[in-house]
Amino acid sequence: MKKLLLATSIAGLSLALSAPTMAAEDQYEAYQASLSERGDSGVSGTAVFDPNDGKMEMTVEAKNAEGMSVGVHRGVCRYADSGSEEKAPDHFGFKKEPEFPAASFKDGEATATLDITVGEMMGQPRSVAIYDGDTLTACGNIQ
Repeated sequence: MKKLLLATSIAGLSLALSAPTMAAEDQYEAYQASLSERGDSGVSGTAVFDPNDGKMEMTVEAKNAEGMSVGVHRGVCRYADSGSEEKAPDHFGFKKEPEFPAASFKDGEATATLDITVGEMMGQPRSVAIYDGDTLTACGNIQ
């Protein structure tokens, strides 16, 4: 009887310990980008992307970006200053026109809901860029 009780207790404990792990596998991690200053702009920040119902909720916090705009671009920041998409491999070239224009900064933050899934977002290189008019002030690759 003691062995049966012990075996039942161990089985119950094992199930209880594995339940949170199984639930955690269905969860996701937020995707992010660290935005580095371009030129002497003094602008830098962080973008966080949270999947939500097949879309991405983007929150960008940045220093010295008040009144500037932010957008999600195809390609990587390394090629953002090259002035030509032709200098980069096809899918890495930074596309100057934002794929997803977002909001302007207010109180150091810009938010937007992007109509893109996790698979689409991570399916090819994308970056986040902050602009003051036409001038690129900060950029970061989404990871």
